[in-house]
Amino acid sequence: MSESTGSPMAAFRERQNVLAGKYSASAETDRTLLEVLTSAHRAMLDSIQRLDAIAAEIERTQQAELAADTPLGSREYQRFLVDKQREIAAIVTNAREVSHAKSLVLQDLQDRYRG
Repeated sequence: MSESTGSPMAAFRERQNVLAGKYSASAETDRTLLEVLTSAHRAMLDSIQRLDAIAAEIERTQQAELAADTPLGSREYQRFLVDKQREIAAIVTNAREVSHAKSLVLQDLQDRYRG
């Protein structure tokens, strides 16, 4: 009689272990998802803050009317704007790279959730 009750109990424990393993894998995937989304959000906020700082700097410089006085001032202002354009391009490029990297991780996580 103990054999007949032992076999279902062993099957139950085996199934319980399988489910515990799946739960553990799912919890790890959830943690990874949280980390990816948090870091992506943080990177986006950083990019926005940097772009806002550049915009404020351009506005301050424009209000100071540095470009209007002389041809030399005009060239200096033009160089300033070109430098700011480079900074903006670097920020956008970095944001694009972060986005691409996070997309790859999210695709992997999607596969894990399906599997």
